[in-house]
Amino acid sequence: MENKVTLSVVVLSYNNEQYLEDCLSSIEKQEIDSYEVLIVDDSSTDNSVSVIKEFIKDKPQFHLIEKPNSGGAISSQIGIAKAKGKYLALVDSDDVVADGAYKKLIARIEQDGSDFASGLPMKLTNAFMNTYLIAPHENNVFVEDKVLTTDEEKESFTNQVFYWNAVYRMDFIRENQIEMPANLLIADRIFVYKAAMRAKKISVLTDVVYFWRKKTNDEKISLTDQTAEFPMISDRCDSFQSQIKLSIQEFKKSMQYNKAIWEHSFIRLYYPLYTIADPENTENDYEDFKKVCHRYRCYLMQYKAFFVHLIANSDIPVLTKYITERIFAKRYRQIYDFIKNELTFKDINVKKLDPYVYNSVLRNNNVLSVKGLSEDSGRIYVDFQILVGLEEKEAISVEKVFTYNRYFSQKRTYLSYDAEERRADITDLPYSTYVLNTICIRDGKKTYYTPRIMEKLSKVTTMTVGDKIITFNSRYSILTIQKKNRFTLLQSGSKYLLGINDPEDVKDIFFFNIKDNKRYAIAKEGDFYVFETDKLPSGANLMIYQNKEGLYTTVRKQEMTNSILDKDFRDRILISDRIEIEVE
Repeated sequence: MENKVTLSVVVLSYNNEQYLEDCLSSIEKQEIDSYEVLIVDDSSTDNSVSVIKEFIKDKPQFHLIEKPNSGGAISSQIGIAKAKGKYLALVDSDDVVADGAYKKLIARIEQDGSDFASGLPMKLTNAFMNTYLIAPHENNVFVEDKVLTTDEEKESFTNQVFYWNAVYRMDFIRENQIEMPANLLIADRIFVYKAAMRAKKISVLTDVVYFWRKKTNDEKISLTDQTAEFPMISDRCDSFQSQIKLSIQEFKKSMQYNKAIWEHSFIRLYYPLYTIADPENTENDYEDFKKVCHRYRCYLMQYKAFFVHLIANSDIPVLTKYITERIFAKRYRQIYDFIKNELTFKDINVKKLDPYVYNSVLRNNNVLSVKGLSEDSGRIYVDFQILVGLEEKEAISVEKVFTYNRYFSQKRTYLSYDAEERRADITDLPYSTYVLNTICIRDGKKTYYTPRIMEKLSKVTTMTVGDKIITFNSRYSILTIQKKNRFTLLQSGSKYLLGINDPEDVKDIFFFNIKDNKRYAIAKEGDFYVFETDKLPSGANLMIYQNKEGLYTTVRKQEMTNSILDKDFRDRILISDRIEIEVE
């Protein structure tokens, strides 16, 4: 009997009350005729269940499943077992699915005859899109629409270990018993690893399909960010061990694939060591570092012969080999000092390194950065610089430069790029805030590349051309184009009055509260938008406006006619030169 439900979406819910409405609303916008949403709540201790019940009360496609607290892996197993759809999608309850994403993914599965389809994931910080989740030294498989069939292609996909930016054929999941192991916190790696290994075809899309929320402030940090927490480090070892056991079953069938995945996982195993020993890290000290090294040593000794063979006959970086050898020898202090003093970079010899390139290359392994902004013959440019002098394998060339609007955007805007001058023309971009990105060729492969650098040497470059104020933040690769004298800000008693000098420029103004992740309308009285700080919700409140092109930007001091404000007024209203009111 043919299944009448096209898509089952399993939402893994635990203590995300402020984000649930965003998440569930985004699933409603998928343009799927027949679908069901199974929300599996893992005994949330906040108001998640109440929020869910209120949201789904008039929505027969949505179903709440409450279960005793036992982890997200078991939640996923329960949801998949109860699902009735021909296709399956998994969602974390604090994230957002891009509009129409599932329809696109299903269409590609049916067009290509693939076992599952996956699209580009993006990161959200305080509701603003930040950048890709893929590290700059890893080739991004989502750079072009294609079908992956070979072990080498599937290996690149597996390295990115995301389960939620995809739609799977349900019969493929069930026939191959693909699931997240119940005894692991980091269970997604096993799910993705097994799915990629068993799939005959994987479709990949360049479209943005999923927004992963990176939590900040005093929120409960997601598992993905708990890289320096000892239980998570220990679980990394267990997850890798489960992966090894799984791969041994089919090692002879896919020897090169499994070897490559082991190598990549082995490198990732050491990421927390860099976090703990980072000179800017004040949360951990040497004792924390030693504890982690000892856990690694106990784990590695179980497989010493295997790992000695693996690192001796692989392309694992020299630094990883160095650390492994010393963990086997139990030289924890030497490793700690080695990382903390950045001795790994002392032998790179490139003449006259620009400080931004130095920071970009030596701290982030990047070879592409942005010098700043320039004007030439009335045109405005973002100027790039590419490090030359590294080994040939590090060579990189820019193929395309493009932007996304920073506020929940899926639309790319490609910029005219002059390869000889290494600059991109931003003159015709509408007023808004953008994430700047590139498509590059590196090591002979096409990949996304965000030209960003570390905080230590980052800077904000600002220039004014006509009525435009252009700002570039080199830490986040954020480009903001504003209009001079767009707003007037006044105070009248306890009220603040915001006037728009050209009302046709602005469609809407509101506060966005980072703490509860909601919009709050600003009332209009006559010619002014009027607000009072003591009537805003607690937490940080950003003032955001939507311009006539439908793009969003935060309201900033540079856009005000009365930008020279008295200090008390400014301290109450402006943070980092934007209207961001903190309410206790």
